[in-house]
Amino acid sequence: MSTSRERVAVLGAGPVGRATAAYLAHHGHQVGIWSPSGASVAALRRGPSSEKVEIHYCGALSGETAVDALEAGSDVRHYDVLVIALPGTAYGAVLPAILPHIERRHFVVVSGALSLVPLWIHERAGNGAARPLVASWGTTLATARRTSMADVEIATIRSRFDVAAIPAPATDIALERCRNLFGDRFDRATSILATALSNVNPIAHAAEALPNLTRMERGETWYLFECMTPAAARIAEALDQERLAIAQALGLRVRSLATHYHLSYHVPLGSIAEMAAAIHARDHAPRGPNSAEHRYVLEDFPYGLVFYEALAQIAGVDAPVMSAAITLGCAAYARNFRRENALIEVLDLTRLTASELLARCTG
Repeated sequence: MSTSRERVAVLGAGPVGRATAAYLAHHGHQVGIWSPSGASVAALRRGPSSEKVEIHYCGALSGETAVDALEAGSDVRHYDVLVIALPGTAYGAVLPAILPHIERRHFVVVSGALSLVPLWIHERAGNGAARPLVASWGTTLATARRTSMADVEIATIRSRFDVAAIPAPATDIALERCRNLFGDRFDRATSILATALSNVNPIAHAAEALPNLTRMERGETWYLFECMTPAAARIAEALDQERLAIAQALGLRVRSLATHYHLSYHVPLGSIAEMAAAIHARDHAPRGPNSAEHRYVLEDFPYGLVFYEALAQIAGVDAPVMSAAITLGCAAYARNFRRENALIEVLDLTRLTASELLARCTG
């Protein structure tokens, strides 16, 4: 697959970070992994050595590999490629410790980019002086979870997804490097704003979580796609239509949720209810969240739906179902998700016109 080997630091050691690190090492790249608290990396140590940790992985890719253990964010200086595999809820607390150490020579990949965080990284890296090439992915490389069988179970490795870059004129370079690292699975998006709108997790997860909040609160065992009943699927389709309308108003093209399911889970195109039923019939997985304190709400509402709502206002698009979903989430959790996404204010998005936003996203 690879034509050259790279030195890659994966920032984030949750399931997606571990799956990404395992994939890269499996294909011959020299990999380091870092977690903000150090706890997730420490859990991978098998012996007294502090320099290496082992990742045992199973599922769509199986094996075990040793990767470097990064002790501090400043260790990124030893690597050429940085993959950001952090949840949106960690952006504000974690990235400020990384940004000063990012240099112009670095190639930065943001996995499952939320809320235009690639723009923030590009503009603030190296105290604003570095302006590195940043690739923005519309989703993650894989779906993954922790399991008793291994350090990470890689459920699915996505066959196709979108990538854009800032500065936009360097997108061909970013595409080539992504393909060298991860294989030929990337389609070119028009801008990092398109990849931000390509992230369907907020749409899918809202439709999965809201109708099943009591299951989550009670810690019940339930299956995600089995409970994507026709009623829940209609919520997903309504939210997705609003997301697509926002993209169209901004002159952007993004894939539908149905197309995403088709490419990610390899089931025939159909209604969301039909596709969910097909995924469950084949896999009987994954399980739904067994806690209300889950990223499907705590990350995807403020850093996904609230961001999309802000874009709708900039684009002049009505998004009543999206706004209603956010308001219901706020009521259920007794918190204001609309105030939890610091990037909207940091990037000063609400003061931009649609044309100003599009121009800024090209770099």
